[in-house]
Amino acid sequence: MKPLKVSLLTAIFAIAAFTTQAQVTISPTAVFLDKNSKVGSFYVSNPSASAVEVRLSFEFAYPATDETGRVYLNYEDAAAEELYSLVPYLRAFPTTFVLQPDQRQTIRLVGRVPQNSDPGMYWTRMRVSSNQLTPPIGDVEEGQVSAQVSFQIDQVTSVLVQHGDVSTGLTINDITTSIEDGQLIILTDVERTGNAPFIGSVNTRILNSRGEEVNSRRSSTSVYFNTMQRVEFDITALPAGEYTINTTFESSRNDIASQNLIQIPDVSETTSFTIE
Repeated sequence: MKPLKVSLLTAIFAIAAFTTQAQVTISPTAVFLDKNSKVGSFYVSNPSASAVEVRLSFEFAYPATDETGRVYLNYEDAAAEELYSLVPYLRAFPTTFVLQPDQRQTIRLVGRVPQNSDPGMYWTRMRVSSNQLTPPIGDVEEGQVSAQVSFQIDQVTSVLVQHGDVSTGLTINDITTSIEDGQLIILTDVERTGNAPFIGSVNTRILNSRGEEVNSRRSSTSVYFNTMQRVEFDITALPAGEYTINTTFESSRNDIASQNLIQIPDVSETTSFTIE
């Protein structure tokens, strides 16, 4: 059994090596086309030591949540796709190419939304697939069986463009809390208004009975339609007492330039919970 164990470990390390070699980097992580020209660009780089083949594809989807606040990509909303999909109007140049080690490729995107289309934000998910161009085959002794394995790495990001007059806003419908095994779970039921998704951040603060902040968390978020925003805190170190939660949605992101975000006033709501 010992030789088998060594072979399995070798295979695991080989898989990890192939996966690393097929990985490319994308910049920026979300692409906003110019709202006037409907043109934009992004970069794909190959930091590995092997050549990789890269392919682009587009499919309508958006981040949504289930009733527990777990995030998933919704690919099955046909009604939203008919209203907001950028896929029929989007072209990329090039869509398939090979990157040599340390090489970078500029991709040009053009989203020609018809002038008579309804105003709003149009979007799609862009899938950047990469695989090592010629995976190496190790030396094989006579009588042994070899296999050539190729791994495809998919990275998914967003392409968005404003068309006409756009607006967004948020309505917080409800905030509920629960405590499970020392974890405070905060669920904020938030609904988007206007004709464009809200893209920004949510800042959650916990205050004690004296109004002092005892914990806080800021994270990126997006609300395309309705979202159950989930935030968790470890409260095992907090003493018994009454606490206030302040939840604020803000039109800012560390990873997206402010000019690409639709600015709205902060939207806040508070609730309370008790540690007994």
